[in-house]
This record gives sequence, structure tokens and C-alpha cells, in this order.
Amino acid sequence: MRTTLRDHWIFLLVFLGTCTFYFLGASDVPFHPDESTYLYMGADLKHLFSNPQTLAWESGQPITDEVRYRMIDAPLTRYLVGIGQFLSGKQALPADWNWSSSWEMNKISGALPNVDLLILGRLAVGCFFPLSVILIYLNCLRIDGKMMGIISVLFFAFHPLTLLHTRRAMAESVLVFAILFTLFALLGKNQRAFLTGFVLALAFNAKHSAILLMPVGLIAVCWVPASSPVMTSRIAKNIINYLLGFILLTVLLNPVFWRNPFAAVEEALYQRQNLLERQVVDARIISPQLVLESPLERVAVTLGQVYLAPPIFSEVGNYRTETEFSEDQYLDKYGNNLGRNVYSAAIFLGSTLLGIIASFRRVSQHGFYQEKSLTLILLSFFTLLIGMIATIPLAWQRYSIPLVPFISIFASLGLVWIIKISRRVVSSGRLVGRLSQILSQFAPDSWMS
Repeated sequence: MRTTLRDHWIFLLVFLGTCTFYFLGASDVPFHPDESTYLYMGADLKHLFSNPQTLAWESGQPITDEVRYRMIDAPLTRYLVGIGQFLSGKQALPADWNWSSSWEMNKISGALPNVDLLILGRLAVGCFFPLSVILIYLNCLRIDGKMMGIISVLFFAFHPLTLLHTRRAMAESVLVFAILFTLFALLGKNQRAFLTGFVLALAFNAKHSAILLMPVGLIAVCWVPASSPVMTSRIAKNIINYLLGFILLTVLLNPVFWRNPFAAVEEALYQRQNLLERQVVDARIISPQLVLESPLERVAVTLGQVYLAPPIFSEVGNYRTETEFSEDQYLDKYGNNLGRNVYSAAIFLGSTLLGIIASFRRVSQHGFYQEKSLTLILLSFFTLLIGMIATIPLAWQRYSIPLVPFISIFASLGLVWIIKISRRVVSSGRLVGRLSQILSQFAPDSWMS
């Protein structure tokens, strides 16, 4: 049966309300120096279309800061920032942020963006928030229906991590959108292997940690009916198309690897590992509590970040004096820090666990093929969670942002499950009958017997 926008009028109201709140508060988000780097590297867009070979690297070429960024950072965000700068007629930031210099020296060098350029960069990536809201709703429609979709949108849109980390000119907004888009491609009834690989490449080129979803995409494109007469050849064709879609977009977006791909990839892996080691060493000196040694520590901190911890504005405190006022103002505004207390965290976590239990219950009752959507979401969530615990040794809050769409989906499913069970109990009359028995014990007639 066909549906129209009128059938989703509640979602439309929620959509307008959440988007209005999101964009009105974009300018209130405290500045993060990494935003300067993206605003500075936005100039890559011009090179990509005018002379992409200038972005390529070959053995023996010095590793400048710009080359290192192209090697270790996913490119999509800086291109989007560049598109915003091109459409508005503004130039990229003239200088990159120097973390070893003071705030004032960075300002003098041109590394501190003015308000207009900063807001422009935030809008260039923040424009994906409405698409993320639509995608999380559509994904929930495939699982359980409109009620779950609306609750999930509210959980996601007002989550403090969403409101802080996706409203900055950094990678998180595009990453969240691309993960939800990947889920949408995975859950489609008519699997398009090339499109699935292409969409996953969007997530990978938003942030490289999304590569953790690669095996889930492979499972999805290999998921063909066992009764298919050409099952083996179809699976082989799907795998090829899936990898082709992923590789094609990744190569197009990363000209740094064009000239000498094998040497450049090797150098990129070295630079990435070297950066991580330096970050861990620095963290042990400055804030030892940020280095997570055991898997149990990483699980506890990850849960704390997504359910309880207030918004964390920076990973290091170099410039806390300069940002403290804007941070306090941000937290004082209603809605930016909802539910960050023990009671709300317990309810949210409990709802998430119920949603996960309900998902496993449905899959066990109806089978993997009947509950393909839930199976793939469960696989995606646990693959991301386990992968992040295994590979990320630092307690940086923004690293947890990929989990927010998933916990929003599971928490909404848990609440819907409770609502449905409550309705069945009430409609069956069992609750009314039991209440009548209890109340009858307090009736005056019972006192005389």
C-alpha cells in the first residue's frame, strides 16, 4: 500500500523541530582547533578539479603537513568544506593551526577563522544532519514502523554527542550520515552490490574507522536465497561489484595515492601508526587517565561517553582558558546537555539493552532471512563496538559518535517493545483483573470477613 507525506505528518513536525534547533545552535558550539585544519585544507577542492596531480605523492617527496593530512585523514570533509567556500566566494583559511603555539600566535598567523568562515564550514557538513534524520527514520520503518522511527529520531537528534560533535566543521557529521546511508543500503530488499560498496566508501572517506563495516557489507551482498540456481556465480559477481564500488570512489577521492599507490599506502599506514603512538605518549604525560590499557576499561569508558558523560569540548586542555566562557554558555542553553545524569543514563541504557534483547528474540523466533534488517543492524553495531574497543586506546569522546545512531535505534526499539507488551496486557484484561483482586482486599466488605 502506497503511503504519502500525510501519513508521516508527526515525523515531519519532529523533523522540522529538530532541524531548527540543530541549526539555530550551530554558532553556539565552542571552537575546536581541528576546525581550522579542515578550513585550511578546504583548498584541496580547487586542486582536485584544476590539477589533481599536484595532490599526488611519490617516494622521496617530503612529507609536509598537507601531505600527511591527505594520507592519514579521510578526504570527504575537506572537500565539502571546500565546496562551501567555493559557493560562497570565500577563500580557505590561510594558515593551519599550530598546536605548539599560543592562541594569540595562531590568531596572528591567520589560523583562527572569523565567525563567517567558521559558520560556513559548519553548515557545509551540518547540512547532512537533516539527511541523517530522514535516514534513521527510514531505517526504523523497515524494522518496526513509524513509532519506533520517531522515538529514534528524538533520541538521535537531541543526544548531546550529536549536538556537539556533528555541529563542528569536522568529520563527525558526514561520518554519521554515511553510516546511516550504509545501513539504508544494507537493509534494502533488492541488494545492489556496487551501490553498497559505493556508499560504504562514502563512510570510509568520511572517516577511516568506518572500514570496520566492510565485512558486514560483504555479508549483505553475499546474502542471496539458498534456493537460487546460480547462487555461487551470483555471490561472486556481487563481491566483485561491491569491491569495485568501494575501490572506485576511494581512488577518485584520494589523488595522493595516484602516482605511486603502493609506496603511498605504506607511507600512510606508517604515518597513521606514528601519529597514534605520539598521541598515546603525549596523553600519558598530560592526562594519563585518557589512555585505556585494557578492553574492560575501553568498554566502561565507551558506555560512559555515550550515556552519561557531559559534552567534552576538547581532547587536550591547551586552550581551555580561551574556550571556557563559550563552553559554559553552551552548557547553559537548554537542550544541549539533556539526560546526562545517572537516572536518565540508566533508563537510556536499559532501553538499549531491551532493544538488543528484543532484536535477538525476533531473529531467533523468525530466523535470519525473515529478520534480515535486524540481523544486519546487530552485526553492524557489534562489529563497530568490538572494532573500536580493539583499536582505539584513547578516551576521546568524539570517537564514540558512530555508536549514537545504533543506540538510538535499539533504545527506541526497546521502548516500543515495552509499549506493545503493555497494550497486550491491558487489552487482554489480565491487568484489570489483577488490579480488581488487589483493590478488593481493601474494600470495606473484606474487612468484615
